[in-house]
Amino acid sequence: LLTNDNITERTFGGYVSIYDFQRAVEDGATVPLYYENRGEKIEKLKNPEITERILDAIDRADADEKEQERLEKEFAKEIHILKAQSRLEAIARDFVRHYSDLWTTGKAMFVCLDKVTCVRMYNLAQSYWREETERVREQIKCATQQEAQELSRKLKWMEETEMAVVISQEQNEIRTFKEWGLDILPHRAKMAQRDLEKEYKDPENPFRIVFVCAMWLTGFDVKCLSCLYLDKPMKAHTLMQAIARANRVSEGKSNGLIVDYVGIVTALSKALADYTANRNGKHSVDPTIDKEKLIARILELSRLAESYLQDRGFSLDALVNANKAEKLSALALGAEAVSGSIEERKTFQAYVSELSRLAKFANQDELSAKGRARIRVLREIRKELNKKRKHTDNVALSAEINGIISEYVQIENPSPETADSRWIDISRIDFDLLRREFARSKTKRLIFRDVESAVSERLSLMMANNPGRTDYYSRYQRIIEQYNHAQDDAATEQAFTELWNLVQDMEDEERRYVREGFSSEEELAIYDLLRSENLDGQDIQAIKAVAVDLLRKIEEKIAGLDHWTEKEETRAVVDTFIRDALYQRLPACYDITSIDLCRERIFAYVSNRYFAA
Repeated sequence: LLTNDNITERTFGGYVSIYDFQRAVEDGATVPLYYENRGEKIEKLKNPEITERILDAIDRADADEKEQERLEKEFAKEIHILKAQSRLEAIARDFVRHYSDLWTTGKAMFVCLDKVTCVRMYNLAQSYWREETERVREQIKCATQQEAQELSRKLKWMEETEMAVVISQEQNEIRTFKEWGLDILPHRAKMAQRDLEKEYKDPENPFRIVFVCAMWLTGFDVKCLSCLYLDKPMKAHTLMQAIARANRVSEGKSNGLIVDYVGIVTALSKALADYTANRNGKHSVDPTIDKEKLIARILELSRLAESYLQDRGFSLDALVNANKAEKLSALALGAEAVSGSIEERKTFQAYVSELSRLAKFANQDELSAKGRARIRVLREIRKELNKKRKHTDNVALSAEINGIISEYVQIENPSPETADSRWIDISRIDFDLLRREFARSKTKRLIFRDVESAVSERLSLMMANNPGRTDYYSRYQRIIEQYNHAQDDAATEQAFTELWNLVQDMEDEERRYVREGFSSEEELAIYDLLRSENLDGQDIQAIKAVAVDLLRKIEEKIAGLDHWTEKEETRAVVDTFIRDALYQRLPACYDITSIDLCRERIFAYVSNRYFAA
C-alpha cells in the first residue's frame, strides 16, 4: 500500500534538492531546536505503544471528522489511556510548572489529541495556573530583595498571561462537548469575536498559550513561539511541520524547545530519515538537540564566565555572598575586572549573553539555586558594563565627569577635611581634587570607560553641530589607542589626564561661537566651512556676515520645500541657491575652485542638519 507520505516520491521520483533543518540553522534562517522528553519524567504517566496503525488512524481523523468515531472504536484501549483524566491532570500540572519556569522565553503551543482534549487540557491548565500564581505570590513573602524583584516580574507576567483554545468547527459540536461536561460556546465566541491569530503573533500581547489539535500546526508562522508541547501522536510531514512551529527566528530568541509527553522519538527519527538529507545526499542529523546538552552548555558557559573573572582577580563569591551594603561596590569591582580592553569586555559579554539566552529554557529542576544565583550575578555584572548614563546637554562635560567619578569613589570614615570633598562647584571644577579621587578609586578602568563614553557622546554631538572639528576627534582616538596598549594604573591615570585636557579644550570650543560674535553653533559652522587661510581682518568680518545671512536664507528656502532631501529636483534647487549666494557675496580673494569647494561643504552640512525639513 502506498501512504500519503511517500506516494509523491514514488510517482515522481526522489527529491532533486532538499533544504534541511541543519542548513537552515547554519544559514540563520531558523534557530536550533532542543528536545525534552518530559513524559518519562512524570511519575506513573502511562502512554500506550504508538504503532503505525494508530498514527495512520490519527492522521486520517485529522483530515476527516467521520474518522474520529472509528478511531475511538478501533483503538479504544489506547485512546482511553491517552485521554485518561489522571494522565491529563499530571501533564497539565507539569506543563504549568514547566512553562511558568520558562516565562522569559516566548509563547507556547500545546498540541492535544483532539478537540475535546484541547478544552479539557485548557480547563486543567487554568486551574493549575491559578495555583502556581498563588505559590509564586507566597514565595515573594520570604524571598531576598533581589529574588523578590524577579519573582514580582514573574507574578505580573503570570497574572497577565491569557490562554485560548483554537480548533475548527464541526456539526453538533455543542452536544459532543456537553457529553464530556464541557461548554464549547465561550471558546467559540472568543475565536469569532477576536483576531486571535494577530494577537498570538504579537510578542507583546498577553495571549501566550494556545491549545490546538490540528489548526495552526501547518502554514502558520509565529516568530515569538518558543515552546511546543506535544501530547498527540504524529508522524511524517505532519510531525515535521509541527516541530517547525518553534524554530522561527525572532529577536532575542536563541533556540526553540520541543517538549514531548507522548513519546514521538521513533516517529521523529523516521520522519527525519524520510524528509531530510544533508549536502552529500545522506540522511540529515536530527535537528532536535537533547535538553541535557542545553543544560551542559549552560553550566559550561557559567564556568567559563566565572573563570574569566577569576583570572582577572575577581571572585564571583564576593558578589554572590555580598550583603546589600556591599553589593554595589562588589558589582563595580566585577565590572572593573573585565574592563581592561574592548576585547576583554566583548569576550565576557559574549559568554554571559549566550548564557542568559539559554538559561531561559532551564527550569528549576535542572539548575540548582546556587547555579541560578551565580547566573543572576553574572548578568548583573554585564548590566553594569552596559549601563547607559543619562547625559544632560545643559550640564558642562567636566561636571558630568565629576559626577561619574563621585559615583564610584567610596569615602570611608570621612574626616572634616574630606567630608565635603565631593561637593564641588561645577562652575570651577578642581582637577587636582578630581584626579586624586580618580587615583584612589579601585575601579579606575570602569571609571575611565564611563568617562570615555561621555566624551565620545559629546564629541559626536559637537561634530554633528560643526563638521570642522575633526582635530578633537583625532586627539580622542590617539588617547584611547594609547590606553588600550598599556593598561596598568599609571597608564590609566595618564590617559585620564589627557582626556581631561581634551575635555577642557572641547568645552572651550563649544563656547567659541559666542566669542566669535555669533548667536548659534550653526552660524559658526557655516563660518568655519567658508573660512580659508591668510584672510585679513576685513575679509574675516565679511565672511562672518555672509555666514549669518546665508544660513538664514537657506533655512527660509528649505522651509518652503517638502522633504527636500528626498527628491533630486529639490536638492538641486538648494544646491544652486547656495552656489549663487556664494558667487555674489564672497570676497574677491575666493576663486572659482575655492567657491565650489565651499558650496560642496555647505550643501553636505545642511543636507545632514536639515534633512527632516
